[in-house]
Amino acid sequence: MHRLYAERGLPPPLCALPLQFFPLPHDFIYSQRAKRTRFALILSTMKKRLLIFTICILLLLLAGCAQDAQLPPASEAPAAKTAEPSVLRLQPFSDADTAAMSRFMCRNRWLIDGKSMYGLDYDEGHRPVLASYTLKNGRPSKFQILSDNCVPEYLAIEGERLYFLHEGQPQVYDLKSRARQALAEGPWYSLQIYEGALYYTDAEHRYCRAALDGSCEELLIDAPCDYAWSMPEGIVYQSEGEAFCLCWQLWDGAQRQLTAAASYAPLRLGATLWYSQHDREGQVLATVDLNDGTVRRYDAPAISGEAELIVQSGQWLLRYFPAERSWAQRLLVPGESEGVDCGYSGYRLCDYLDEAQRIDAAYEADGRLRCFVLVNAAGEELRFIGGQILG
Repeated sequence: MHRLYAERGLPPPLCALPLQFFPLPHDFIYSQRAKRTRFALILSTMKKRLLIFTICILLLLLAGCAQDAQLPPASEAPAAKTAEPSVLRLQPFSDADTAAMSRFMCRNRWLIDGKSMYGLDYDEGHRPVLASYTLKNGRPSKFQILSDNCVPEYLAIEGERLYFLHEGQPQVYDLKSRARQALAEGPWYSLQIYEGALYYTDAEHRYCRAALDGSCEELLIDAPCDYAWSMPEGIVYQSEGEAFCLCWQLWDGAQRQLTAAASYAPLRLGATLWYSQHDREGQVLATVDLNDGTVRRYDAPAISGEAELIVQSGQWLLRYFPAERSWAQRLLVPGESEGVDCGYSGYRLCDYLDEAQRIDAAYEADGRLRCFVLVNAAGEELRFIGGQILG
C-alpha cells in the first residue's frame, strides 16, 4: 500500500457472472398398455365426451409447444446480477471510527492507549526500535525501548498485547512478559483488529480473517485487493484489477462497485467516502455517497499522491500535497474547493490519530526524518524523538 505515489493502471475488469437458466417443460411418456386401458374406459363410459376431451388435449399440447418456442436457448439466457439488498441501511460511523480508518490508511506507526504511547522511535545510534512513553499532563515522559530492530506498522492493541507488522511480518509484543514473537507466517500487507479478530491482506494480497493468535484463518476476498477495511456494513477495498476501483463487499455476500476510475486511500466521514482519484487529468479528490452511490469529483484542487484526513482544533481537515508544488502541504475543509497552506518547514505524515490528538512524523524537504510531533485538541504542538523532548 503506497502512501504517496500509487501509480496504477486503468480500467476495471467486469466480473463474469453465472448464467441463469430457465427450466424447460417436461414430456410425460406413458406406455401403450396404459393408453389402451385409459381409452377403453373412456369409450365405454363417456363416448359422448370423447370429442371434447380430444380437442382439449390438442389445445393444451399446442399451447405447450408455443411456450417452448418462446424460451431462449441456454446460451442466450440473461446473466444473473450479483444479489444486492434493495435498501442499504448504513450503520452509525462515529468520529472514533473515522479516526481509526484514517490512521490505518497512514499505516499507523504510533498508538496511544490511555496514558501510554507505543510506536516507532530511534535509539542513540539512530536505529529503529519499538518504544513506549508515559503521558503526563499531555507530555510524553519515561521513554523505554521495548524491542530493538523494529519498524512497527499498523499498530493495534488488544488486552496486554501489541500487534503490528515489521517489514511485512506479523508480530506480537506482550506487555506483561515483555516478549516479542512472530504471530504467523508472512508477509502480510495490512493489519486491522475488528470485533476481536485479525483482518489482513496475505502474501497474495487476498483479504483474510484469523483469530488473535493467528489460527483459524478464513479467506474473505479471494482476489488481490488493497486498502481493505472492515466496517459495520462490510469491507471497503480497492480492486487490483485493471482500474483499481473501489468496491464494497457487504457481510451478506453482496458486491457493489463504488467507483469506476482508479481510486486510492478511502476515508469515511459519516455516510461519505472520500478518496483520491486518478484519471486522465491527474490526481483529484472525489467522494461517493454510500446511501445512493452518487460520485462527485472535485475539479480543484489537483493533488499529488494521497490525501490524509486529520483532526485539527476539533475540525476534520484533508491534508494533501498540491500537484504544482511537491512538498508544500495544504489543508482543506471537506466539501470546500480552496485549501490553505500548512506552513510546515518540510512536510508531515500522520502516524496516529484520534478525536483529541494526533502524532505526525515531521520530515525535511529532502525526506530525512526530523522528529515526531504530538498535537493536542487545541492545536498545541510538542516535538520529541528518542526520549528527548524538543519543545
